[in-house]
Amino acid sequence: MIVEAFVLSIIVGFIRKGSLRNLSRVPIRHFYLFCLPFLIFAAVSTIAVSMRHESLMPYIRPADICQYVILLAAIFLNFHMREMWVVGAGVLSNLAVLAANGGTMPVSMEALKRAGLAGALGSQPVRHAILTPETRLKPLADIIPVHTFSSFMSQVISAGDILIAIGLFILIQSYMCRPAKEPSTGG
Repeated sequence: MIVEAFVLSIIVGFIRKGSLRNLSRVPIRHFYLFCLPFLIFAAVSTIAVSMRHESLMPYIRPADICQYVILLAAIFLNFHMREMWVVGAGVLSNLAVLAANGGTMPVSMEALKRAGLAGALGSQPVRHAILTPETRLKPLADIIPVHTFSSFMSQVISAGDILIAIGLFILIQSYMCRPAKEPSTGG
């Protein structure tokens, strides 16, 4: 959902006569803090898929929570941009449901079926768990099916994912479609 929002926002930005060059003026502070969670995610995913060893499970889930905490810190340090408030609400929502459920993101089996992904979790899910009556914060879990023409692009998302996508879309639009040189307001 995040990648799709990014690509759609760039396309809409071009339609609105925006410029990619304007994105270089996004006043992001501590950019490395946005990269670190994705590096952690990639490392943990690689280890989880390649080693598939039960002894790694106690480390994978805390690493997932850690990446969200780092991402929240990066967003907080960039609250000078209004759009980050929306992104932050989405990340906080995802972190809350993840932390409340032992480091796994609950996913609705019904939503998986509707998205055409009924067998997607496999026999030993690492990052996701099927939503059960004991699941905490169910409305924030992955319960929204997104069925597309391709099972590769179909997914089940959370309300937090939608907030993150909306915030990212607005952020890109705000800067991509901004005039190259804004008039000064001082006088």
